[in-house]
Amino acid sequence: MRIGFIGLGVQGLPLALNLLDGGHELHGFDVRPEPLDELRDRGGTVAASPAELGAACEVVMICVVSDQQVRDVLTGEDGVLASARPGLIVVLHSSVSTDTIAEAAKATRDRGVVLVDAPVSGGAQGARARTMSFMVGGEEAALDRCQPLFELSGPNILRTGPAGTATLAKLAHQVAIIGNIMAMAEAVRLGTAGGLSAEMVKRAVAGGLARSWIAETWGEIKMAPHALPLYSKDLENSLRFAKQIGISLPGAELMKLELPNIVP
Repeated sequence: MRIGFIGLGVQGLPLALNLLDGGHELHGFDVRPEPLDELRDRGGTVAASPAELGAACEVVMICVVSDQQVRDVLTGEDGVLASARPGLIVVLHSSVSTDTIAEAAKATRDRGVVLVDAPVSGGAQGARARTMSFMVGGEEAALDRCQPLFELSGPNILRTGPAGTATLAKLAHQVAIIGNIMAMAEAVRLGTAGGLSAEMVKRAVAGGLARSWIAETWGEIKMAPHALPLYSKDLENSLRFAKQIGISLPGAELMKLELPNIVP
């Protein structure tokens, strides 16, 4: 399959290379030259613009950081939709707000393009190890076509419903994981202040009912410099949606305030 991939960052590049290793014809775009050089060295093709991918590919995957970047590469003057043919599938891996995914769904629908809402969990390590988890929403026919592509990067693929529902599932996931990090950080703070080692606290938590992946890997987790703003963005998007539907998330409000103090 001829696939376009936009956003060859720490997570996007290994996801894209998995597609290439799976035997697909891969065309990539990024604003930085370094990942494009690696893509070219691995046998991929470098595109001059997102619009070039929209015209040439059967599926275009987007894995950029911010909501504005999604708008730029999708609906901008030189974006994917500027030249997209009807029937193109656009897969959005980026974690965005529910408003942005709704805008993307309308923009693609107006052009006869099919949107697959497909945020991921697992980070760069999961992408390289091919253990990623996908939350995917969209038309069943498009999901069926994309399923083998997702499986090249991970076995856990949860279908959530129409486009937009996967983004909501990812926001819920982020609230849970950031809360888990906060709980573990405070457990370690309490234990070490009282004289226990961080390793002893980790073993106590990981061996009891509070066990989790966060607890089991505590001390091994290495947050990249971009982790804090990404977590902050996810919390802001979660809180914005909660306000829109009339519910409160006091824990998420606290997480947002404490985020710089709880990410290891």
